[in-house]
Formats: sequence, structure tokens, C-alpha cells
Amino acid sequence: MTGKKKMILILGAVFTLTTVSLSTFAYMSDKKQVVNYLEFIGEEGMAASLQEPSWQPEKGLLTVPGMTLEKDPQVTNTSDLDMDELVALKCEFVYTDKCPEEEKRGTILSSEDMAKVTEFMEVDYNSDDPEKEDWVRFESQSSQDSVQCFYYKNPLKRNYPEAGDTTVPLFTRIQIPKQVNNRQQQAVEKIGGVEIRITGTILQQMEGDGYWGLDTAQNAYEAGLFGLDGPVGEEMEDENPKA
Repeated sequence: MTGKKKMILILGAVFTLTTVSLSTFAYMSDKKQVVNYLEFIGEEGMAASLQEPSWQPEKGLLTVPGMTLEKDPQVTNTSDLDMDELVALKCEFVYTDKCPEEEKRGTILSSEDMAKVTEFMEVDYNSDDPEKEDWVRFESQSSQDSVQCFYYKNPLKRNYPEAGDTTVPLFTRIQIPKQVNNRQQQAVEKIGGVEIRITGTILQQMEGDGYWGLDTAQNAYEAGLFGLDGPVGEEMEDENPKA
């Protein structure tokens, strides 16, 4: 593995929740919903796609307390080669361009404002369902955090020349609970709503490279190879192999 760069850049999906003042309704939209591609840096052949087949942004969904919105980010191995992949994703809750404080627009929510969002809506993370847990949230993070990272337990097989494997969705729905009240609604309105940005990393799985952490997603995570704590697109060096 000497000399190889193992960081991947993802162009991720963006989910936007904005609200309308002087009402009990919230509007949900998706600003940049397209099929997004993960792009490997420095080596040809590795690729994956990030898709949300159930999300229908063109409907301009009107959300009210008690409504459930389907939202299902998932990754498919689309490599041109017979190459299996390990995958991790990052969810960031971000101030929208409607935030009244201009300097906050596009930045990560504060813990205080994230608490307002989690009071207002619920996300059914796969990692939090003990009967599923195909995705694993990074240690010390929780559903209350404005930045959450997850790795997928199983490698995505290429099944060459057939289609590659697809992960189960990171989550499948966003729900506005029936018990949401005006105070909770207005708290989210005051910050201008929220965006959920999804980015991440793919690595080539190498079953014989347990020393480097490339044999399983768990070992890659423990070795710090997914690198989601740093800027998206930053390249990782081979200086910190798994002990």
C-alpha cells in the first residue's frame, strides 16, 4: 500500500428544511437533488453513486405535524473494475441561506440550534435500530449531534460484470411528530431552517491487508482511514497504519 492515497471525495446530496413564519406549517425541499457520484482520487476504476430513490423534491412537499417524508440515502458500487469497496458517510446539519445571521449561512449548526431541530423532527437512522444496525455511527457521536459519521458494516461487492452491491439506506424517513407545537416550530423558523448535507468516503477493500485496516470497514474506521473528521477531499497519507 506504500505510496497510495486512500481518501475519496464525494459530491453529496443536500436536504433542506425551511419554515414559513406566522403559520403552523413547514416546507421541505431539496436544493440540489441529482444522482451524485463519489470520485476516487489518484487511482482509476473506483467509483460509487449516492442515490435517494424515494425522495421526490419536485413535489415541494408541505409538511405538517404527523407527516412522514421518505428520504433514503444509499450507496452503490459502480466501479469499472472487479473491485470491492468499503464505505462511510457523514451527515452534517447546516444553517440554510435563509438564516438571519449571514455569517452562519452554510456552517454547522450550534449544539443549541441542533437541539431545536431534533425537537422538531426525527430521523430513523439505521444504526439506531437494534434489529438492523447495518450502519455503525462513529464512537462518541449521537443522533443529537450536528455532525454524525457512519461506516457500513459489509463491503460493497462489485459482482463484475453484473451490477455492484447497494447499501441499505442510511435512514429511510424524516418525520415531524404529531406533538410538535408552535414554540418548537417557531424555534426552527427563527434560525432559517436546516439543511442535511451527506458526504463521505469509499476505500478499496483488500482482504489481505488487515495490518493497514483495509480488510474490513470496522478496521478501516479504527485505523482512521475514512478521514471524515477532516475536510472533504483531503488526502490521507499511509503514515498511521493499524497497529
